[in-house]
Amino acid sequence: MTGPTQPAAPLPSLNALLAFEAAARHSSFTRAARELGVTQTAISHQVRALEDDLGTSLFRRAPPGIRLTPEGEQWAAELAVVFGRLREANARLRAARGSERPAVSVSIIPSFGARWLVPRLGRFLANHPEVDVRISATERLVDFGSEPVDIGIRYGQGSYPGVVSTKLADDALIVVAAPSLAAQRPAWRIQHLAHETLLHDDFPDAWGRWFDAQRRALSTRARRSQLTDSSMLVEAAVRGQGIALARWSLAVDELEVGRLVRLFPDLAPLPTGIAYYMVSPREKLGQRAVAAFRAWVQSEAQILQFPR
Repeated sequence: MTGPTQPAAPLPSLNALLAFEAAARHSSFTRAARELGVTQTAISHQVRALEDDLGTSLFRRAPPGIRLTPEGEQWAAELAVVFGRLREANARLRAARGSERPAVSVSIIPSFGARWLVPRLGRFLANHPEVDVRISATERLVDFGSEPVDIGIRYGQGSYPGVVSTKLADDALIVVAAPSLAAQRPAWRIQHLAHETLLHDDFPDAWGRWFDAQRRALSTRARRSQLTDSSMLVEAAVRGQGIALARWSLAVDELEVGRLVRLFPDLAPLPTGIAYYMVSPREKLGQRAVAAFRAWVQSEAQILQFPR
């Protein structure tokens, strides 16, 4: 009798392998980052994580650049074949889609997709019945070179090399509450917040910054509750679970239909310093379905301009 089959060694992270293969091919973290549309730091971290996973050094890092170790050369040679075949298959299968119905594939962060895009998507589908739409909700920055994605809607600071980037709107934080909770006081003042449950997401020190902007101190008596998913934060506020410092972009629809109200409408929103951007590879812009979806998103995004 033969012994039990040994379990296969787990595969390393695909993103780490992709970062290493690009860095090895270019002999440069910077050029690899430019190709993949990420930062040089991200490439460095991915390669370091792969080295930790494999238990070996793949690059020698010394001025004036990086050089593959013997182990790195072996991995680079194998991955060149694997990713080469993947890129060939990607090009071939995409070309085969030419006879299919026009389609657009969109990558979007989950909170914005659920709170803003999906509620409006029916309008696009009604106006473009000939176009198929595929929505992928992910926090991860997609690799347009190896993934079948046409448009990405990203939340960041606008540095997206290698793609065409269009700014949709800035974002800001506002104080909101359910109408039932707001009605508990005839006139809200900032000092009343010390007696409430204050909801916030993972924006760094959100309430502290908001109080600083009002030149007031955040009371140590105030109870705070964090929901790191910004969409969940808005839902908690709608259900009256506390007073939320929410992103305008995710609360705007709830404000419009009256499920939320602003407690301090006369106070200016607190800018996050982060904005929404729509990105696409330049070669995608001429595709009819992609162009139609991009134009529709830009039109719909007018509502995201928060009041000054």
